[in-house]
Amino acid sequence: MTGSPLHWQDWAVISVYAVLSIGCALWFARRKNHATGDDYMVAGRRLPWWVVGIADIATGDGADSYWIFVFFTGGLIAYYRFFWIYGIVLLPVQVIWARYWRRLHLLSPGQIYEERYGGKMAARFRAFSSVYGALLTNGVLIGYVLQGFAQAMHPFLGWPPDLVLLCFFGTTMAYTLLSGLLAVAYTDVAQFILVMGGRILLAGVLLHAAGGLSAVLDRVEQVRGAAFLQPYPPSLPANAGLHGDFAVDPLSLVALLLLGLFRVADSSSPVVQRALAARNEMHAAVGQVFNAVLSLAARTLPMILVGLVAVALLPAGRKDTDQWADLLRAHVGPGLLGLFLVGIIAGYMSTLDGLINFGAAGMLNDLYRRHIHKDASDRQQVAFGRVATLMVMGMSYLWARVLIGKIDGAWINFIGSVALLVVLPVSLLRWTWWRLNIWGEVIGFLSSFPVAYAVWFGCGPIPAFKDRPYWQAFSLLLGVGTAVIVAVTLCTPPERPEVLLRFYLKARPPGFWGPVAAAAEEGNGAARDGRRRHELWQDLQTALCGTAFCASLVVGMSAGISRHFLLCGVLGVAAAGLAASFVFLTIRGERLRRRYEAHAAQDGPG
Repeated sequence: MTGSPLHWQDWAVISVYAVLSIGCALWFARRKNHATGDDYMVAGRRLPWWVVGIADIATGDGADSYWIFVFFTGGLIAYYRFFWIYGIVLLPVQVIWARYWRRLHLLSPGQIYEERYGGKMAARFRAFSSVYGALLTNGVLIGYVLQGFAQAMHPFLGWPPDLVLLCFFGTTMAYTLLSGLLAVAYTDVAQFILVMGGRILLAGVLLHAAGGLSAVLDRVEQVRGAAFLQPYPPSLPANAGLHGDFAVDPLSLVALLLLGLFRVADSSSPVVQRALAARNEMHAAVGQVFNAVLSLAARTLPMILVGLVAVALLPAGRKDTDQWADLLRAHVGPGLLGLFLVGIIAGYMSTLDGLINFGAAGMLNDLYRRHIHKDASDRQQVAFGRVATLMVMGMSYLWARVLIGKIDGAWINFIGSVALLVVLPVSLLRWTWWRLNIWGEVIGFLSSFPVAYAVWFGCGPIPAFKDRPYWQAFSLLLGVGTAVIVAVTLCTPPERPEVLLRFYLKARPPGFWGPVAAAAEEGNGAARDGRRRHELWQDLQTALCGTAFCASLVVGMSAGISRHFLLCGVLGVAAAGLAASFVFLTIRGERLRRRYEAHAAQDGPG
């Protein structure tokens, strides 16, 4: 399809948006009471739950064109493979982990290495991991986002990627440099509202142009078959070809559910930074409840509707990622096209600013404040934060131009569900197994991205697993990672008992803490152990209820879209009841936590 190029009305809309973004950054930067190092990293620990939830979803929400590409390629099953399957476990259980993180009162996720392990090695690794993570792991993710934006805007502008990034991401750089997390979080709220408004309006415009939802669904079934809109996984073997790179076989379904469980404790996510920046544990937890609803349903429904129109109107079998762009150019006029482009720009900017600030904040707290200049003034800290921001952006640009090149189905699957597989066992064992030591952390961290990249894309004698069922890459990477990490841990000494005891009493983590838990319970063993078990049972109930709610929400929404109305109605009622229970259990968990801490204060140290 062809369409008109950008008109002056479109450029006017985009220019107004850029001016408003810069104005917002300047307003935050001029507020003197926000110009501290802590504000740059954790927003002074004053983010309310609704900002935490929206900022979390905004940071992972860009790439409308790729959401449409995913749906165009594989329908509803593709959304399960891309995000929904592991999301229904990850998002509700993150409610529990948000509390664990907030209890530690850290300024950056990397600080946990010293809290958990102590000693000089942990302090040095904390500094190293902040730089390595910001410039490599997080840098590649930002590079992926940068390349995605340049690729999405090319059909409208026809510019080289360098020119696209120079013109549009100067704005992101400006307000991220000037402000820090507080401005990033509140700007993300405005960006998300703009993005959602644009998506809903676009869905309405395109459905009207295509003759309405019923006509679109009829056309989709005609050109792709009824199985294309299968409302829940796994893919039937006879229909796996309908879902392309995003098919889900039974073993891969299990692997993706386990992925969600392992990812809940991942420290390399801006979600952790927002939990640390929340006003208290209640705001951190409820923010994740809000994030779950926004992530699984609110943001995806309008994109599903746009994806349906793409399937109905565009030729099948395309491998490019320009379906979203083709629909806009064909059916949206001047001015309104600029508004929709602002929506996608806002989505990418809200993703970039969160990732950039996360990487820079880690370098500020774990490298500069811990090792380079412990007594730095607030002004010096903010200045270093801005230098770190420039470093992260510069390295991310190099990854975008040198490593990634072009985003396709293989890259989308790699970033979403492969890149962190080797290190994920460390993330979970850190909280659930007392014996894990700093050497297990080091091995898992250093090997994670290079090994995952080599296995997924192939390297020398290693075949490319990207063309095989997902469970094979998952089993290999997670299995090798777990085996190596556990072996290294058992071959090296355990951490000091006093460090482990301090961490255990402060975070109250779940899992296998044997001798540490026994030491903590001395003196008030029965009472302390009973409260501990009660708290863990409460957390388990919350996680199970939340997972059931998320699964009912997603499958029910998919059933409605695919016209399985009875299933949609039953799951809709179930989701409503489970949602109320999920919120109730989350609030009750906070009250239980307060009682636990009050009793612990009366009992004294373990």
